[in-house]
Amino acid sequence: MAEIFGILNITTDSFSDGGKFLNPDDAIQQGTKLLQEGADWLDVSGQSSNINATLVSEEEEWRRVEPVIRYFVPQGVRISLDSFRPAVQKKAIEAGVRCINDISGFTYEGDRSFFKPAFEKHPGLKLIIMHSHNKNIAKYKSDLTPEKVVRKIQAFFRDRRSELISMGIPEPALHYDPGMGFFLSEDPMVSFRVLQELEILKLEFPQLMVGVSRKSFLGNVLGNLPITEREFVTLACELHLLRYKIPFIRTHNVLKLRQAEKIWNLCQEME
Repeated sequence: MAEIFGILNITTDSFSDGGKFLNPDDAIQQGTKLLQEGADWLDVSGQSSNINATLVSEEEEWRRVEPVIRYFVPQGVRISLDSFRPAVQKKAIEAGVRCINDISGFTYEGDRSFFKPAFEKHPGLKLIIMHSHNKNIAKYKSDLTPEKVVRKIQAFFRDRRSELISMGIPEPALHYDPGMGFFLSEDPMVSFRVLQELEILKLEFPQLMVGVSRKSFLGNVLGNLPITEREFVTLACELHLLRYKIPFIRTHNVLKLRQAEKIWNLCQEME
């Protein structure tokens, strides 16, 4: 059974739900809903990473996520922080966050000397290394092609794994997200090639996290399907992730994925 990370964007400009949960009470209500629907983790973000996002200050990013973290952590809820800024990551770990999901793959400039003592104190801490063609907020003008994308991702993961282990981080703590949609390329076939070759990535990096929820590449191959109409295509893609036994799936709609997972598993038992 996959561990599901329920997406909780506390931002003004996330591509799917920007502005909906900026108020702390609304964010807590949405987080509670995701947990009730079956989320194993809340993946909380105060900085949007979509292609049209605006960078906010570190102080503003932390101001957005702090009330949610402080509300859920004492209840034993597992929180993942979606942030690429070391200063924000440090505050989150100190506040009880036990997973850092970094779209830069931990390449963003900053002091990470806090990682080693953090892992000594909290051995269950996880780091998710995400690949992006520009190592930051999604951008246009990627040079990735379907033919070379998986090799590029593998090389990036190897480099980041080596550096993080050299910093004293235990290898089992490292998880890997190939990035999808504009994190790879505006060409949707680049993302589909990654999905087609998940077994290759899993062979070397079994601790894979994949998030396809409502992504542009799903809509683009169907004639620019609007975001509001991408629920079924998202679910079709997430069933593909279940088929390949991807251990961690990041999604907006936890309930639909949990329901589909149950039916999928029952169908497999019948074979």
